[in-house]
Amino acid sequence: MRNIFLAIFISFGFFSFAQQITISSKLNASEITKEAKSGHFQWVFPAQTTAETIQNTAKYYTSSFTYTYDASTQKVDVYPVVDSDEVRRIMLRFLGANQVNKIVVGEESYELYSFYEKFMKIKGE
Repeated sequence: MRNIFLAIFISFGFFSFAQQITISSKLNASEITKEAKSGHFQWVFPAQTTAETIQNTAKYYTSSFTYTYDASTQKVDVYPVVDSDEVRRIMLRFLGANQVNKIVVGEESYELYSFYEKFMKIKGE
């Protein structure tokens, strides 16, 4: 009986871990900061990500942002309908809905919320 619980626990752990993905940015940190001023963000998803996957999660956020997806490069560009802190948090929710847990920028890897704090959060000038 104990072995069954152990097997279930390990299976659940592998299943949970396997769902998390890391995406990257083709832009460096200064380019992201510059683009972020207009609310534009760009990410490159892993090869197993499909247009259908992106569309199925993005369809819930059409009142907040638009997006383009390039299947040949796996690149997703998102643009706010109206730029605000709330819309940027919704973009973060979109990433979470796609099981993103890390974003790589250059040599740095950021947890989702750290990326938000560093690049997405609107800062007063």
